[in-house]
Amino acid sequence: MGTDKAIVFGSSGGAIIGLELASTRPEVIDFLIAHEPGVIDLIAEPEGDKWSSFHRDIFTKSQHEGWQAALPAFMASLVNVPNAPYPPDLNARVEDVLEFFFKHEYMQFIHYIPDIERIRNNNVNMVVAIGKDSDGAYYVHASHALVSKLGCEKVEFPGHHDVSFWMPEEFANVIRLTLDQHGYKQRN
Repeated sequence: MGTDKAIVFGSSGGAIIGLELASTRPEVIDFLIAHEPGVIDLIAEPEGDKWSSFHRDIFTKSQHEGWQAALPAFMASLVNVPNAPYPPDLNARVEDVLEFFFKHEYMQFIHYIPDIERIRNNNVNMVVAIGKDSDGAYYVHASHALVSKLGCEKVEFPGHHDVSFWMPEEFANVIRLTLDQHGYKQRN
């Protein structure tokens, strides 16, 4: 893209990818916004074990009965996400990747443990974003644990875990505001 470093935004599994970049390739990141990464292995026991078991059960169901059978329980774990299908064009694209996600990515994301020491030593400029309406979701507990371990700033975003699909303008605005507040003024 013509620059040496990028501003990285990732939500959920994308936030986990951002954390891995912060650990292994910090030279490519200028700023990271990690929105509700589900790093459940950072959640204290017994809640962490409960959520790990929950996700193992979903994974097992997906492998034996297909992703269609596993998806309702997974979606039910997302706090305050509307119980409605995604917009039709998005729904078709999401369905195309769900089988791959459950077979190859799901458990990798669920059991990802960020290298806290390395991320801190890499001095990556970052914030962890948490949705205002995500309430006590497991990924909120995980995000709080991550903030505590990294010593980075926590910022509040509007809505819930999948807010970008339902409130795209509000979501984009808070990303812009977060960047502005951290010295990344928009270039016209």
